[in-house]
Amino acid sequence: MERLFQFLYKYRTFILLVVLEGICFWIIVNSNNYQGAKYFTSANRLVASITSTSDQVGDYFNLADQNNKLAEENAKLRQQLLDLSDSIYMASFLLDSSHLGIKAKVIDNSLFYRNNYLTLNKGSDHGIRSGMGVVGPDGIVGQVLNVSKNYSTVISVLHGKSMISAQHMSTGTLCSIVWKGEDPLYADLEFLPRHISIAPGDLISTSGFNSIYPEDEVIGIVSEVNLEDDATFYEVKVKLSTNFYTLTHVYLLNLTGQEEIDSLKVQLEYE
Repeated sequence: MERLFQFLYKYRTFILLVVLEGICFWIIVNSNNYQGAKYFTSANRLVASITSTSDQVGDYFNLADQNNKLAEENAKLRQQLLDLSDSIYMASFLLDSSHLGIKAKVIDNSLFYRNNYLTLNKGSDHGIRSGMGVVGPDGIVGQVLNVSKNYSTVISVLHGKSMISAQHMSTGTLCSIVWKGEDPLYADLEFLPRHISIAPGDLISTSGFNSIYPEDEVIGIVSEVNLEDDATFYEVKVKLSTNFYTLTHVYLLNLTGQEEIDSLKVQLEYE
């Protein structure tokens, strides 16, 4: 402590000069519009540069994990093509690059609100438009809401007003997936009739009965099943296949005929 006081006393003049220079600089910046604008612009550039560098470093250390996910996704796509090789229509559908859509990076993602959104680094200049379905390497993610030239906002599956048309894969029975603001890893399956046989481990996918997602896009796996004695429908918990905690890249689906179907819906709303 004595050495600290000796140091401060020895360099008191220089320290006082630095403090006074700092105060003068701050007064100049806050009192003059031109100097203030120049300073804050430079500061913003510096912060943006630091953020970008940090993001690049983070991406570098995540390369191994991302490569593994991409390899797994490629393996799934190859298996789908093999499984559907007998169907010329479905095979051509999967091979259609316009259907596979646009790859984008998630730059912002909320998880713990009642209504959650994602922000992507692609916008209208990249072919993205409102209403497009969004999927990740492991399953569905959400639907595009707003689009600017270089960015887009997505309504997450983890949104209170999100209701996804789904089906119980083994029986093809229609149902719905909703998120009730609880665990970001789980959603609820609703409107599955009690006469259908369902058990933990069953796969839930999209029904294809909309212009957002094609049929059989993975949603999740049944984790809990409950049926009250007088209930008409099951109470089912589904573990979402998409892990929103680690989601970094997504694909935007460009379904054939989507705009035409949406235009018909708009016409019906006004009739």
